[in-house]
Amino acid sequence: MTDLYSVRIKFTTDKKNIIYINSIMDSYEGLGIVRTIDKKEGKVVVYSTNGLYKYAMEVLDALKSEGVKIENLTIEESESVDEW
Repeated sequence: MTDLYSVRIKFTTDKKNIIYINSIMDSYEGLGIVRTIDKKEGKVVVYSTNGLYKYAMEVLDALKSEGVKIENLTIEESESVDEW
């Protein structure tokens, strides 16, 4: 059995895209939780699991291919929900 752990997908986007990204990610129930860390600076984090984050990345890649600005993307294992 594989151990489950949390994965943070951090990125920046334009302020106008945050609600759109959140809505799209929410439509994939259980894929991840979107949290805005700093609306002014466009800092967003998607919290997922090691078993699902690859699918969350596919959604973000699809959004990027549609022209949604997603930059400075990093992926890390983390249980912290309140820090960037």
